[in-house]
Amino acid sequence: MGPWKDRARVIIVYLGTHKCCVLEVLIGEAEPQVLNFVLEENPAGFESGMVTNLEAAASTLEKLLDRLLPNRGFQDLSVYVVLGNSKLNAYSFSSSQYFYSSPRILTSSELRSVVSQTRSVATLPLSEIILQAIPESFLVNDISGIRNPLGLEARRLGVELKIFTMNFDHFKNIARAFELADLEVQGYFPKTLTSSIAVLTEEEREEGVVLIDIADDVTHLVLWKNGCYSGSRALSQGGRSLTRKIAAEWGIDERDAEKVKERYGSLGVDPANGEELIPLIERQGRKTRQITRREFQEVFTRYCRTWMEEIFQETDKFVDEQRVYYPNYVFTGGSSSTDGFLEFAQRHFNKEGRIGLGRNIQAPPELLMDPAMAAAFGMMRWIMNDDRDQKRLLAPHGIFEKTLASAKDWFFNYF
Repeated sequence: MGPWKDRARVIIVYLGTHKCCVLEVLIGEAEPQVLNFVLEENPAGFESGMVTNLEAAASTLEKLLDRLLPNRGFQDLSVYVVLGNSKLNAYSFSSSQYFYSSPRILTSSELRSVVSQTRSVATLPLSEIILQAIPESFLVNDISGIRNPLGLEARRLGVELKIFTMNFDHFKNIARAFELADLEVQGYFPKTLTSSIAVLTEEEREEGVVLIDIADDVTHLVLWKNGCYSGSRALSQGGRSLTRKIAAEWGIDERDAEKVKERYGSLGVDPANGEELIPLIERQGRKTRQITRREFQEVFTRYCRTWMEEIFQETDKFVDEQRVYYPNYVFTGGSSSTDGFLEFAQRHFNKEGRIGLGRNIQAPPELLMDPAMAAAFGMMRWIMNDDRDQKRLLAPHGIFEKTLASAKDWFFNYF
């Protein structure tokens, strides 16, 4: 389906490993538009994208909403949450239903039934909760890969279902923080789903592409082939591992190491002003523990090479397991914005790729140029296009079908 016919304002909350960004978004234009946004680095009550203090986390959310919408209520706005942390997983399951007596003209009722059946037989870890279950494609009789089977005649209907999960205990605390902040969330989405929507082209998804999303505490690998989501994998080599190595090298605090990395970290061939002194520690404008830029560059480059080698080794292994040959490479996440990142990857590892930035989005330039915001932008596009497509396939139509679906949902929730 095309864009929304009606304009609507919604709230999108991106909860990453070290930042929380809240956006007021207008949906319904040719391109979704960011009307306003607020961003908090190292938000109180959260650590690595998880809740560590419930009251502080809820207070952080309330304060961000108050800053975003001063003197305006937000209770009438739909809220969507994008989660980026190391506890996300994704699985593929399939099942089929047969109509033995006579062929069936497929409606949303049959589609909901086979999706529900597949969810119920999915052998997920008991420690995980389903965030989203997305039909990737349907099987009608002997024809696979059908995206929209409505109206087709079938004796057999199957579905390939992508199920996105998160550790239940960690998710429960996140959900409680939003409830305590009096936010009624329409849905929780993993960044492994939404980032792809924001930055990958249809051609890349058809040819085969691996999205390498490098966050602070985790690197997510997301693989697409033949136009379909093929799988994902989480690696422990996030950007923070570089910060820890810098901190250990010079015996400084991780917060100071992060500041030095952000200000002076570069993967260029030769550092400009190599003899310039840079401060390892800065307090109230006073600079201490200074070293030359060239010395920092040499150490930083050495650590980055080892770090990227580990990421690419895991990426190659993942791609080979999925039998994707010569994939496209797209990088996103905050660490991919390091100066000279793409050239370094090509020069040392023969990986040619591009930085994944939000496409077809109206937003302030500082957001558009930040690869860490890809997950939030993907949520905007999901609401405008993919969510409507899902509802068109699966939502009940007509009074009788809606009543029956509501009764089934009530029975499932309470019994």
